[in-house]
Amino acid sequence: MIEFTNVSKKFDGQFALKDLNLTIDDGELFVLVGPSGSGKTTLLKTINRLVVPTSGIVKIDGQNVADSHLQKLRRHIGYVLQTGALFPNMTIEQNASIQLDNLGWGVQEKHARIVELMTKVNLDPDQFLNRMPSELSGGEAQRVGIVRALAARPKLVLMDEPFSALDPVSRRQLQKIILNLHKQIDTTIVFVTHDMHEAFLLADRLAVIHNGVLLQEGEPNYLMANPANEFVKRFFDVDNSGDQLLKQVINSGLGRHLAKGDNVIRLQNSQTVYEWAGLLEKNPGQLISVDGEVLSQGDLISYIADLGKEPANG
Repeated sequence: MIEFTNVSKKFDGQFALKDLNLTIDDGELFVLVGPSGSGKTTLLKTINRLVVPTSGIVKIDGQNVADSHLQKLRRHIGYVLQTGALFPNMTIEQNASIQLDNLGWGVQEKHARIVELMTKVNLDPDQFLNRMPSELSGGEAQRVGIVRALAARPKLVLMDEPFSALDPVSRRQLQKIILNLHKQIDTTIVFVTHDMHEAFLLADRLAVIHNGVLLQEGEPNYLMANPANEFVKRFFDVDNSGDQLLKQVINSGLGRHLAKGDNVIRLQNSQTVYEWAGLLEKNPGQLISVDGEVLSQGDLISYIADLGKEPANG
């Protein structure tokens, strides 16, 4: 568990973070999102003490990071930068093994671990281990960076806008890789991005940060359906998510007020129309209740039909 308590940071007299409180649970893929300069990378770096707060406390598993031995702290935290940041004079296997060298792993043990992870990020070990960084594409180099961060089986991995410099195809491939890896490994991932679509795709939970202030945190669907303020609402831009929430169905004017005797199943406004459709597949004709309104199977059909209509000209 990572706990931020009243964390503030000033640079040249200006707040980069201001009295921020947040808890990240073990095993989460937690995303810090906000516009450029919002303070999200500064917050990330307080975890491994690349940034020292002006005031406040950062704890990992109850231990104040300010009281931790710096090398030991960082040795057990994986870190992925915006670029692969590989050493140009070392082979891919040597780059990926750096942390294992520091921990004193044996040659065969190191090799087996790197081969395992290279396979997981879809890089053929036979083809890539002996290459030099100059022979890799940006996406391939970033995959090696991910392997290096995960090699020592850290409980925590920090990822600072790791895909921002990549082309859309490579970015999408790596997003899928991170999601698959997170399902397979017992690791907490804290991921920074300014891309709300990426945040929505990856996050178990996310925090929206603006001007160093935590505006709202929670599950993506809940935040999109219940933004804390106008900034969060605008920043989410629901069209980017690809999801249609029951909140949006209610806001479209469909449904009727809940009446006494209605046989309904209650759903949250942050659930999607796809979850509603799945319910109807199992229980045709079932009424649902959302925010005190009743929606029928016909309402779903009407809503989907309206989504498919071309907007009127003029």
